[in-house]
Amino acid sequence: MQVIVKKNSVVSLEYEIRNEQGIVIDSNKGFAPLEYVQGAAYIVAGLQQALEGRGINESSKITLPPTIAYGLYDDTLVYQLPAKEYLHTGFANVDDIIQLPDGREAIVVSANKDSLTADANHPLAGQTLFYEVTIKNIRDAIPEEITCGHPLSAAINCSGLPGCC
Repeated sequence: MQVIVKKNSVVSLEYEIRNEQGIVIDSNKGFAPLEYVQGAAYIVAGLQQALEGRGINESSKITLPPTIAYGLYDDTLVYQLPAKEYLHTGFANVDDIIQLPDGREAIVVSANKDSLTADANHPLAGQTLFYEVTIKNIRDAIPEEITCGHPLSAAINCSGLPGCC
């Protein structure tokens, strides 16, 4: 019987992601596989859907439009903020990540002595992404992994108890 990706499987995945220009924007080729719990929202929804039912050593090319990847770009998530409110934090420069008054994080995209422009969109919002993936291993998640929403490993310090992460 073939082992397949299904809800609450721990999936080990080798991947490469390219943008619309064909530029590699992320990859773990040559490194340890990414492990995630299927259905736990650790990876983008579209990729989880595309991997459902696939088996070990299966390779796929998957195209994800923004709606099932990192979402559409939303102009209402770009904020003009007074620089004086952020200068004292030391995070008022372009590419700094700041916390907005509502608690969300945003990237500073422009700054001057009077104001900051901060973008709370995910950096990949609005982009179609092209994945090349190979499933390296699949196993059933243990209850603690299902509770935490990620595989338990030496790389993640997690007790496995509810609220541990």
